[in-house]
Amino acid sequence: MTSLKALLTTAALVLAGTALAGWTKTGESVASFKGSGPAGFKIEGKTRSLDVTDDGKSLSVAVGLKDLETGIDLRDRHMRDNYLKVGEKGNESAVLTVPVDAITWPEDGKATKGAAKGTFALHGKTKEVSFSYSISNAGGTYAISGEAPINFNEFGIEVPSYMGITVKPNITVFATFSVKKS
Repeated sequence: MTSLKALLTTAALVLAGTALAGWTKTGESVASFKGSGPAGFKIEGKTRSLDVTDDGKSLSVAVGLKDLETGIDLRDRHMRDNYLKVGEKGNESAVLTVPVDAITWPEDGKATKGAAKGTFALHGKTKEVSFSYSISNAGGTYAISGEAPINFNEFGIEVPSYMGITVKPNITVFATFSVKKS
């Protein structure tokens, strides 16, 4: 569950940095999350299910949750079915929406880093989130990476626990993708 939130948040954050009309995703993309628990327990998950859309004012990054993987099939099923409830309407993805003018876009051959805010929708709830990003521009193709801290309690998601191991509600989500003006 923590993995899914982190992945969705990261994807939304990264796409938010490319919120311009006529932008499309190019090449491979990945969204991921990192979480932790007691006694040094760590969990990571990722998916390549990431889409970018824009309405001319805002960019939305949607991360599909049904393909989120942590490396353990049983844990993946529990995360999707018991915590994220991916099969229920409205829980299929996590979406970050960011105003285009909230992002600093670099000139060709340049790169930039920054921080911004956007709205993150997950599990039927929408909250404002802060994220950091980096963008490089190579001939009009913008390579974007971003990350954001998320607390799944704020989205009404039960804290994942299995066999006495409970994941902390604070996770970090990451996204990496490229966009180009169409």
